[in-house]
Amino acid sequence: MTGKRPRLLSRLLILALVAGLIYWWANAMTNEDPLWFLRSFKAQADWIIVYWDGDVAMCFPGDSEYAAVVETFADAIGHWSGYAGDADLPDEVLEGYRSQGRLLELHYNQPVRVHTRHLYPPASTFFVPLAGTHASRRAVFAGLTDTPRVGGLMLSEARFEALHEAVEAVVQRHQLQVCPAPLDRSVRMNRSWI
Repeated sequence: MTGKRPRLLSRLLILALVAGLIYWWANAMTNEDPLWFLRSFKAQADWIIVYWDGDVAMCFPGDSEYAAVVETFADAIGHWSGYAGDADLPDEVLEGYRSQGRLLELHYNQPVRVHTRHLYPPASTFFVPLAGTHASRRAVFAGLTDTPRVGGLMLSEARFEALHEAVEAVVQRHQLQVCPAPLDRSVRMNRSWI
């Protein structure tokens, strides 16, 4: 009986190894990323745009607040907490965020990859709503152009809050309005996106 035990353990070990390789391969093929299991993001944005209650601020490498925003974003997206395949940021909602809402955009000249087991292809632009419905989900949307794809990575509450604070430093430095702007009563707009 003792002679059979090592063979049984060997077979179970081989079976576990094969199952692990199949799991890795399935995720690698789906995302075209053999390193999908890594939890790191090191890419540096080429420029950042902050939309804040109708005002706009841009940051570039070398600006004082640029490093804090990029490092906080890299930490947050590298340690995503979930994925919402049904999350969507339609064009009209995105334009609402840009014109009257709060949104962070990070732009890269070349597409960059976030390692994940979810269907989240390389992107050259990341969209992070900072207020409203999408912000309550702490979703990060991505796209190759100015249009985000459906599906978003979710950030943990603590990392989202740290990113929000880094963006507020940009807002304060550029002297954008930190408090919500009073609504212009002469303009009737659909505020359902906030």
